[in-house]
Amino acid sequence: MSSENVQIGKDTIDLIYKIAGTQKPEVISDETIKIALCVIEKKLRDAESLDIIPHPPEGDDSYSEEDWKKDLAAAGLGHKRKILVVDDIGVVTYQLKILFQKMGFEVDTAKDIYGAAKLISVTKSVYDFIIMDLFVSTEREGFLLLDETKKVIVQNNLKTKIVVITASSKGEHKVKCLNRGANMFLQKDTGWQDELVKYVSVN
Repeated sequence: MSSENVQIGKDTIDLIYKIAGTQKPEVISDETIKIALCVIEKKLRDAESLDIIPHPPEGDDSYSEEDWKKDLAAAGLGHKRKILVVDDIGVVTYQLKILFQKMGFEVDTAKDIYGAAKLISVTKSVYDFIIMDLFVSTEREGFLLLDETKKVIVQNNLKTKIVVITASSKGEHKVKCLNRGANMFLQKDTGWQDELVKYVSVN
């Protein structure tokens, strides 16, 4: 398992406690954040029984059915868009799963390239985004997963976007990932979750 240090931006921490509806403690720790995330998870489970899907607008030919489904998903309604998060650090997959579920996404997670490859190529799951750590658990395996993922996307003419996340600050890693088909390369430094959420929100 990677020994990368995961840092959470202030905006993300504020968002977690805002969604949870609990007061942010003076001292923030992994345990206090986990408690808040558990509160959010319970809220999501309680909301799963709701089935409120509005009708699409009429008389606007420029507004396609695909646009409508995308807007519904962004609002957490109707057919949900899907995200796959691949990281061998459990706290990372847990945090991202909760955040993306709150945004209205259906989220799958995998801790290694084998679990990810099964979800991507063996099942019939079609993802809007695949968020993958480069070191799962080695650089070699990460690039292998990136290559195979891009191959599946091209062969099936999918619109899936690949985001590579990593603690590495090496410029060569960014160049290699973008050249191999990643749509975004994001270093795990302060505020990286905020940048990831922004990217997913506008794509």
